[in-house]
Amino acid sequence: MLSSIDNCLFYLINKGCSNHFFNVVMPLLNEFGNWKVLLVVAIILLFLRKKEARTLGILLFIGLIVSYTVVFILKVWIARPRPFLVLPNVNLLIRDTSFSFPSGYATSVFMAAALLSAYSKKLYYLYIAAIGVAFSRIYLGVHFPSDVIAGALIGIILGYAIMRISKIKLII
Repeated sequence: MLSSIDNCLFYLINKGCSNHFFNVVMPLLNEFGNWKVLLVVAIILLFLRKKEARTLGILLFIGLIVSYTVVFILKVWIARPRPFLVLPNVNLLIRDTSFSFPSGYATSVFMAAALLSAYSKKLYYLYIAAIGVAFSRIYLGVHFPSDVIAGALIGIILGYAIMRISKIKLII
C-alpha cells in the first residue's frame, strides 16, 4: 500500500510536472542540497566577524559530518534501489549511484535550514529552499517521495539536536 502511494506520488511529480522550465531549473536547485555547497556556506560563516556566525559555521560543518554518517549507515542498511532502477519510464535528468533511502541531499539541506533558522527567525525562508531541493530530487528521478520525507525529518532532528547540544540560545 505505502509503496504504491510512493510510486504514484513519484510519477505525479516526475512525469506529471515535467516541462522544459523545470528541466532547466531543477538540476540547478538540486545543487543547493549538495554537501559541497553547504560546506562552502560553513566556510564563509567561519570567516565572518561575528562570533555567532563563526560558531554557526562550525556547527554546520559538524552537522554535515553527522548527516553524512547517518545517511550512509541507513543507505547501506536499508539498501533501497533508486526509482530509475525499479520503475519503468522514469524521466531521469541526473544520475546517482548510491542507494535511495534516505535522501542525503534532503537530510543535509533540512539540517542546515533547521540549524540556521533555530538561530535566527529571519532564516526560516531556508525551509522553502529545502522543500525545493527535496522536490527536485523526485522531479529529477533519483528519489521516491518517502526518501526525501525521511531525509527531511532526519535533517530537522539533527539540526535542532546540534543546536541544543551546542547550547546556543534557540529563538523559536
